Amino acid sequence: MVAGEGKRVRAGGSSLLADFKQLGALPSAHKRGYQLEMLLERLFRRAHFRVDRNAAVAKPRQTDLVARYGDTWYLIEAKWHNEPADIDVFDSVRSRMERAASSSVIGVIISVNGFTGSAVEDLRVRRDRGPILLFGEDELTQVLSTPRSLVNLLHVKREELITHGRVHLAAAPKPRRRRRPATDLPGAESRLLGVDLQPLPYVTSGGGFGEFTFVQELPDVDWAFGSGSGVSLDVPVRPYNEDGIVELLHGLDSMGWTSGEPHWNIQQSGANWHGIGAREFAQALRAWKKREESLEDAHHTEQITYFDTCQGGGFYTLTASIASHRFRSVYDCRLSFQLPGVPVDFQPIRHLFEQFDAAEFSYFRPLSSSAVIRHHPEEKVPLEVLGYVVSHSDLDQEEAHPELAATEWVTGLVVRNPHRAEDGRRPSEEWPGRVEESELLVCALRSHHPLDEPREAYHLFLWEYARTSDALALRPVADW
Repeated sequence: MVAGEGKRVRAGGSSLLADFKQLGALPSAHKRGYQLEMLLERLFRRAHFRVDRNAAVAKPRQTDLVARYGDTWYLIEAKWHNEPADIDVFDSVRSRMERAASSSVIGVIISVNGFTGSAVEDLRVRRDRGPILLFGEDELTQVLSTPRSLVNLLHVKREELITHGRVHLAAAPKPRRRRRPATDLPGAESRLLGVDLQPLPYVTSGGGFGEFTFVQELPDVDWAFGSGSGVSLDVPVRPYNEDGIVELLHGLDSMGWTSGEPHWNIQQSGANWHGIGAREFAQALRAWKKREESLEDAHHTEQITYFDTCQGGGFYTLTASIASHRFRSVYDCRLSFQLPGVPVDFQPIRHLFEQFDAAEFSYFRPLSSSAVIRHHPEEKVPLEVLGYVVSHSDLDQEEAHPELAATEWVTGLVVRNPHRAEDGRRPSEEWPGRVEESELLVCALRSHHPLDEPREAYHLFLWEYARTSDALALRPVADW
């Protein structure tokens, strides 16, 4: 053992990344390689792998490290030579994998100086001889900085190689994806109409930043069989730009995480745009220049809050900041779930993590307070109607119940916000602070009525809301 290494191994709280940077100062490639093996052993242990050095799994050949996570074994080869790892290194790892008794063995080659192009292409073509996953310096520094990201990154690399025939490397150019059309996403099942009954792509409101959205339905994750409370789960995702957000919606839809009634809010410094539907959201997002034409002093970023319900109960919000320039870079993007409990079948969420390269390991956390907060105003608050949320009815009861045969029903209202903070007047203490700047509310309607039979007056019946880690979902309810 090299002097001082034992002390460093025992110091479990030391920085793996800092130790790695110090290794670069060693002049001997042999010493660097040996110290790198020791560092990788600490890395895999911190990522909750079971690790053995110089294990006999591939006898008579020696393997640097063997790590196990669940039922999967990884044969790990570490290289820190002065040149990129070539095809000879790959053949050596394949030979050890073939000698292993288990068919669930995966090769991992970590090369600080990268890999030759011919070796990477050979790996892609000969992937049927067993998967070998590659880590260059960029990805090594990533997992050394956040060891909990190692498990998911290995899953992503294996999926890319086996399913798509691609070698996943941070330094390699990523495959160019076509720009997904918004029309491939499901459209809203409800429509927004102005007070003149003309259709609207979204509702434009005065307002500011605050990461909130209005919803027509708000699942209460505490309302479940048995005692206990709901749980939350936060998933950081990394879409590169606006198209990455749309790609994320396509992924959510393909995995069954999108309903016909998602609600959303796009926020700028002086305006908010509220809408319904995944397709409509993608179209509004891409029309950012048109939306901001009327703003005198647009901020350099806009915020999005997207809300949708989950099959089996619960909901999630998607929040992000998007740059208001032609690159449309995305910052601080996060999915935040509230669910009735920890799912017995975790695979749908694991697939979600893998597809979106959510490298951070997340935890289910029990809610410490009521999931949904409700408030009934002491007096009727009259509402000024500025638009309607309309749903189509497929009821075929014209003979038995002619009054139910109308095809268009008002299920929600767009109204002026009676609790807006203006002229020095503060809103009700029970009113959520994030919404006090909003000029408008999009309310659910407690008692629906046909579109061609408007009511003379409406009032605010109640409001309820839930908070995720990043957003507020508010459900104002109107009645007549």
